[in-house]
Amino acid sequence: MTAAEKPTAAFILSLVAGVLILAGGLFGVAAWMMWDGMAYWGGWGGMMGPMMMGWWMPWAWSAFSLLGLVSGIAIIAGALMLQSHPAQAQTWGTVILVFSVVSVFGMGGFLLGALLGILGGILALTWKLAQTRG
Repeated sequence: MTAAEKPTAAFILSLVAGVLILAGGLFGVAAWMMWDGMAYWGGWGGMMGPMMMGWWMPWAWSAFSLLGLVSGIAIIAGALMLQSHPAQAQTWGTVILVFSVVSVFGMGGFLLGALLGILGGILALTWKLAQTRG
């Protein structure tokens, strides 16, 4: 199979998006760990920190960060599968598109990753259509 028979642009955009989203999720987990420690052990208002931020803040932050991690991993896996199985471009394009939209709730790779993933997913979905017209 030649390079022209693979959705290379969709693969590259999706892979970069997945890496950015994964990095954003890792950043969020690191920030959550620092935030949690600072709030409970003397920083940011001492013991008043958790009361002023709300009990839900550390848990919401961790849930959104984990959502970013899962989305980044799914997008990277979808991009790799898109490159190795281009005949299933619509399936992997859908996976990339869905997890890119979901990643917006988990910082979305600083939003740039989400935008690149959405673009990569759309390119993967329309790749066969563009190939038959060209």
